Amino acid sequence: MQLKIAYEDGSGREILALSGDETYFIGENGPSSNLPPSATVVKLRGSHVSSPQFALRRSGSNWLIQHYGRNPTRLDDQPLRAGMPVAVQAGMSIWVPNVMIELFEPVAVTETIALFPEQERVLALQTQIHERLLKDTQYDRLVKSSDFGRDETRSRIRERLDTFIKEALDQTPQDLTLLIVKNAVYRWLARRVARTTRRDVSANAAELAREDQDNRRLFDVGKALINSLQLKLNFESTRSDFLQLDTRFGTAFQARQNLFNAGDRYEIAHAHLRSNIEDLMYRWGTISELMDLDIISEIMVTRYDEIYVEKFGLLERYPFAFANERQLMTVIERIGIDSKRSINESEAMADFRMPDGSRVNAVIPPLAVKGACLTIRKFGGKSRLDINKLISAGALNEPMKAFLEAAVRARKNIVVSGGTGSGKTTLLNSLSQFIPIGERVVAVEDTSELQLDGVHVVYLQSRPKTAESETSVTIRDLVRNALRMRPDRIIVGECRGAEAIDMLQAMNTGHAGSMTTAHANTPHDMMTRLEVMVLQGQSSLPVTAIRQQIVAAVELVVQLNRLSNGRRAITEISEVIGIDPETGMIIVEPIFNLVGRVGGGAIHSFTGYLPSFVAELIDVGEDGSIGKLDMFV
Repeated sequence: MQLKIAYEDGSGREILALSGDETYFIGENGPSSNLPPSATVVKLRGSHVSSPQFALRRSGSNWLIQHYGRNPTRLDDQPLRAGMPVAVQAGMSIWVPNVMIELFEPVAVTETIALFPEQERVLALQTQIHERLLKDTQYDRLVKSSDFGRDETRSRIRERLDTFIKEALDQTPQDLTLLIVKNAVYRWLARRVARTTRRDVSANAAELAREDQDNRRLFDVGKALINSLQLKLNFESTRSDFLQLDTRFGTAFQARQNLFNAGDRYEIAHAHLRSNIEDLMYRWGTISELMDLDIISEIMVTRYDEIYVEKFGLLERYPFAFANERQLMTVIERIGIDSKRSINESEAMADFRMPDGSRVNAVIPPLAVKGACLTIRKFGGKSRLDINKLISAGALNEPMKAFLEAAVRARKNIVVSGGTGSGKTTLLNSLSQFIPIGERVVAVEDTSELQLDGVHVVYLQSRPKTAESETSVTIRDLVRNALRMRPDRIIVGECRGAEAIDMLQAMNTGHAGSMTTAHANTPHDMMTRLEVMVLQGQSSLPVTAIRQQIVAAVELVVQLNRLSNGRRAITEISEVIGIDPETGMIIVEPIFNLVGRVGGGAIHSFTGYLPSFVAELIDVGEDGSIGKLDMFV
């Protein structure tokens, strides 16, 4: 059994292995003379830690905890009674004043994940330098002043930072300096692989050339590792390149670490530490790198020292972390300030929007029991996918694209259905490129995520009740207001509740071509979900009338699902054609569906059903000739 000890005031953290059969945890100034001579003693910093506070004892293959202290000891947030032994196991956490202790079993892991224990030492050094800089520059006061954003101020801060890094590295053991270099090389290679997702080759080359000029030695050794790992660095090989990097990097680096002389190691470590600390001061800390990597679609910080990312549709552990809870809270507060929204103990849950359009959800204590957590869904900038990239990824095929394009241009009302993270917003953004230029579109959302193609787009965002504003503005309020803004189309980022009735009425009253997204597993389930959402807003309406509204308003349902390999794909495009006279249920007829998979992509097929509005999708020539129905073959 091993313990991860972290101090809540950010003063340090360490990993400790339980070596004996009995370990007592006492205050740093407490006496240990009255403890059993054979017992191991661990001293915890803090004026409120008793002597002893608690003990961990081996009982066969299991472990027991026994509380002794005057001050409380909590096991998974439950207070322990003095003198009563309780069984503990890996995954549990122990809390005493100012100290959080996690229990875990060491496991065999891949080479990249094996970076985690190394990060404890790197983070400790980085935190030491960072804390010294904050104190020296009086950062808490400086950040609130008008001088903070000035170039001369940042230049002065960097000079002090470089001085502190130099002093720290002069006293740092060579093996720790090499660990910092290893981190720098890994991130350099990850950026190289991730940038192959960009199609703008010339822009890539210019950007990479600028970076390489900053550290020529890192570039030289990085090239050697690219050859060693057999990285192809092209768009088609991105997935396999990351697999090679994540599984073979440790061995490849160790074999070539002697290519760095002492000067190289110092230069690379210095630049890496400076970049990390400046990210903490001016950007988003540890996740700044993830925000810059196009290949990362979602970032999930479950707690300050545990970060997961979604890459190629699959979740994996990120080998770097924040040093303490305070760093993560600073990042959350900075995102909130940029979004002009606040988060605090009284409002401990909030949604934000980052400057590039990414959606952020943050939850802090007391709602987040084990520390603040942060989830970022990346939508903006270079990570955005158009319809052609979705085809390349196997999410749909050319006939489906042609059909959806024709349906959007013919002003068909569309509901994009799917589960969380299935790609609904991405597809809705892609479909917007087919809206004719000049049409007035009003987009309504809870958190601004849509980036619609078109000149004439008005974006509206709901506002929750906050300490700054006692009144809230709901999606339903905005949809009603949108009707007064002379829209040609209304697009609702996501229908979740009572706004569904207003959306249906808008589709039925001269705003054809409107679109929305909603959560459902199948097109049939989507019809039932719409009924339930309408009832939330109009509980007095009979179900028959609601179904008639749905059939009159919704013409197409595009169903998205995440496949078992992590890829997202359209699994069905269906027409809503009417109400079954026998069952009274809404009839949904599939036009295209998913029939199988080959490699990483999906195989789609036309079902043979021609939609009732097919005549509206066909171009008629000046000579009266009818275009071929290529999309249906």
